[in-house]
Amino acid sequence: MRLIRPAPRRDERRAAIARSLAMLAVGLVAIGLMAVLPGDRIGGLALLGIAAALGIGIGLAWLIRALSSEPRQLGDDLVRLLAPAFDDLYVLILSPRLPGVPSDLAALLVGPAGVRALIVRRWRGRYRVRGRRWEYDTRSRRGWIPCRTNPSFDGDAVAEAVARWAGGAVDEASLPVAPAVAFPRPWSVIILEEPEGEIVTSDNAPWWAQSIGRVQKMDQQRVARFVQGVVDAVEAAHQPAPTTARRGLT
Repeated sequence: MRLIRPAPRRDERRAAIARSLAMLAVGLVAIGLMAVLPGDRIGGLALLGIAAALGIGIGLAWLIRALSSEPRQLGDDLVRLLAPAFDDLYVLILSPRLPGVPSDLAALLVGPAGVRALIVRRWRGRYRVRGRRWEYDTRSRRGWIPCRTNPSFDGDAVAEAVARWAGGAVDEASLPVAPAVAFPRPWSVIILEEPEGEIVTSDNAPWWAQSIGRVQKMDQQRVARFVQGVVDAVEAAHQPAPTTARRGLT
């Protein structure tokens, strides 16, 4: 499997730093409010204390991650999951930032089987998917409860956005793109009970690769054209915005 890892955008790093500073500001504001709140407001002080602890703790963690000189490559686990299952006819493009496509897009897997728009979840615990219903095992009397988010719906939204982008950017109105939800970490235990959609785990990745490879939807020329279109779009996004020259007064 060939790998393309576009360079991260500078504005993404700036945005990460801004988010961390905003979270730190929330914690500091909460501390300030605690100082002026009357001592008999026990409930309010407790809530402000929790907000301060969360704001400062999360803000510092985010800031350290954003300023780290060697940030952890979040896509490495996805590469380790898929690389043994696919040959060099397939290309994996990590974290492509495409216009109009949600940032939830973790990667594009492009090859003879078509395009897979991959979203990644690194959930800890035991989960079950029935059709398009996702549930979490609480390991308590509550048993299985619905998940707060639905990866099936998230994957559909990302795949539809990729198809729309391809229709305008690379003239691929009938691009064979499908969503896939990947769980690259072994701590994610996923029980599949006739799911509607493609779900990739550390247990079934080889089987999934064989199943999607049975149908050939794109030749190598079409694969190369689409991959080049994605690379061009990512590189264009990295270019600085053009500035308009000011006209001199006469």
